[in-house]
Amino acid sequence: MKLKLFSSLTVAALVGFLLAVLTAQHGCASNCASNCPAATVYIGSTDNVELSVAFDVNGPACPPASAVLCTGDESTTSCTHTTVTGVGVGRCDVLVLFDPYTDGRPSEVIQLEFGAPTSAPGTCCKGYTVLGPSTYVIPDHPNGGGIYSTVDGGNREYDAIFVLHDGGADAGADGGDGSAGARDAGADSASGN
Repeated sequence: MKLKLFSSLTVAALVGFLLAVLTAQHGCASNCASNCPAATVYIGSTDNVELSVAFDVNGPACPPASAVLCTGDESTTSCTHTTVTGVGVGRCDVLVLFDPYTDGRPSEVIQLEFGAPTSAPGTCCKGYTVLGPSTYVIPDHPNGGGIYSTVDGGNREYDAIFVLHDGGADAGADGGDGSAGARDAGADSASGN
């Protein structure tokens, strides 16, 4: 009799445990995570080519600069890309510094924007939503033009990217005095500069 009662309690406990696990994970056990908007931005080479760049960030939505490092696959490359995940709502300017000795391109600023977290059907979407493109391509070689994002149809987009000339990173995207100190990267790429 004790063995039968023990078995019944064990089965009941197991069923209760499984029900609790399945109910608690229902929000993400479904495919709702596949419907989430991007919360991280990729900036770098799309074909695993070693880049001579460094990154810095500035803005209320930026993670700490120490979290925005150039990484690679570690076996053949050490610097192919970085990722930026917003830590709040607002703007995050990413400064891409090219090595003047090995690359020679001027520095560029990518203006990222992050919005409020989004809940898809369910509760499994995490992070602040990327408003705009979530991939920015750094051409492998200086003659490949400026940094760009791609839009539908594969067209290059330069709207959120600014090239810093002469004043360097300290001048900022607007020249520091409100004047237009930076030009649209698309203008440089289109002119062949």
